[in-house]
Amino acid sequence: MHHDLDIDVIRTDPGEYRVRLRSAAAGEAAHVVRWPWRDLELENRLKDLQIALLRAGGKRRKALTPEEETVQRFGRELFDMLFAGEGLVLYRRSAERARQARVGLRIRLHLDDPPLAALPWEFLYDAAHADYLCLSTQTPVLRYLDVGQPVAPLTVTAPLRVLGVVASPADLEPLDVSLERQRVETALAGLVKQGLVELVWLEGQTWRDLQRTLRRGPWHVVHFIGHGGFDPHRDEGVLWLADDAGQAQALHASELARLLADHADLRLVLLNACESARPGALDIFSSTATALVRRGLPAVIAMQYEITDRAAIEFARSLYEALADGLPIDAAVSEARKAVQLDAPHSMKWGT
Repeated sequence: MHHDLDIDVIRTDPGEYRVRLRSAAAGEAAHVVRWPWRDLELENRLKDLQIALLRAGGKRRKALTPEEETVQRFGRELFDMLFAGEGLVLYRRSAERARQARVGLRIRLHLDDPPLAALPWEFLYDAAHADYLCLSTQTPVLRYLDVGQPVAPLTVTAPLRVLGVVASPADLEPLDVSLERQRVETALAGLVKQGLVELVWLEGQTWRDLQRTLRRGPWHVVHFIGHGGFDPHRDEGVLWLADDAGQAQALHASELARLLADHADLRLVLLNACESARPGALDIFSSTATALVRRGLPAVIAMQYEITDRAAIEFARSLYEALADGLPIDAAVSEARKAVQLDAPHSMKWGT
């Protein structure tokens, strides 16, 4: 169980935002912040962050590596944007009320414009507690999209039915499909053996194959492995399936949402594809992930940057184990992040 702390970040003037915090248990607070970066500075900072994420890793050391310091510094700056003045007081009070009630504090970010949505909020770092909020099930952080569609609770009787989709078109960088499937099967083997998860792989890799198999559900989770990206001409995310000849065929975010939206039992889409969480410059709903949520999918887990195979396997294993143990999706994601961090202590892939 969690108390909710809703944080609205609303653009009021160029370079100025109003941050409003709302908690049923602790009240409300608001403050105004100036955008702390010039355009070129932010672009360079985000590039530095991506380089740091790629380079972070290696043996454990006592001191922070330069890569870890880069990520942590960015995380502190993001934290200071959200929690300043009365906002910080309310955050601490909300956390204490949740602790007294023996529940967690779910932090739900409402971000109303693309530059905000593009920031890596998953690295929010609380210097007072010397840790990242996302690495605790007590403080899961999620991007909460106000789409005006209520999501009815769904009780799933085991097994949790997972539809695995692997697409590797012949004219794109090849994926080792057998190895990719083996990795997911290895991650879920224990749960499958216990009868808690049923994993079925899509036969074929066209949109027609996907449409046909979705009709033969119910499916609770769609787990996609393949190529992703962002189409700047349409300003929306894209996944690459294959056509009947095995060549790459783009499935844009809006088209994928149309395929999945009519399946009421579907509760989670996991996109193991690069840039599947990247928003466009004009529309916060333009990423593949947010396009699915706009059409009514309750939860989507996606990638902002590239991730290693090892991190992807550990994330999937721990995520599904936590879901099978009854954790809600946001807390299960925190458990999976924690597992990635523990498996590779100096890697920062847990935030990707």
